[in-house]
Amino acid sequence: MGLWFMAITIIILVGRFIVYPHFRQPDASLNPDPNHTHADFAIWIGEEKLDFTDDKYMSGVSYDEQSHDHADEYHHLHLHLHDNVGHVLHRHKPGLDLGTFLASLDLQMSDACLGIDDGRSVCNQNAKKWRMFVNGEEVAFSAEYVFEDLDQILLSYGADADLLKAQFKNMTDDACVYSRACPWRGDPPDENCVADPALPCVAVDLDEEW
Repeated sequence: MGLWFMAITIIILVGRFIVYPHFRQPDASLNPDPNHTHADFAIWIGEEKLDFTDDKYMSGVSYDEQSHDHADEYHHLHLHLHDNVGHVLHRHKPGLDLGTFLASLDLQMSDACLGIDDGRSVCNQNAKKWRMFVNGEEVAFSAEYVFEDLDQILLSYGADADLLKAQFKNMTDDACVYSRACPWRGDPPDENCVADPALPCVAVDLDEEW
């Protein structure tokens, strides 16, 4: 009985990596700045993948240009996208959640709906529902999720098993480049360090070998 159990467990684990090949996390402990973390993300509505590469989604402001009296602007400093890369979320302040990031892109996430910036509100309806996966594992569809460095987050609406499999295979794993957790893939693009004064960015020596 024990041998059968071990054999089945091995088959399941091997099969998982075949179906979800991207979910093999690099070493998050290599990130030289724990206050500057990253996650890959994707949002699908059926067979439509939302595109966040447009300039309007990018952060191009400095900390001093913002008023702390405006929460949305303030959070946009610490949760944003860079360099027309629409699938790597940057966070410069620990503890901020997924819903706050999406709000900075003009998307409103609730337990049953996602309001898109083109005016659509896509909600759970009959058999079509929102599902959320983190690193290949399904979790509660919640705006309050606080991602960890190198997470791969998939929000998917109305997908059957075959479509979900295709969406998983389409997931990127570029957050590790920005977090310097996969040095064999090269250095990330230069970016300004935008931080809360109470949580300053850690200086990174670009000449240091990782």
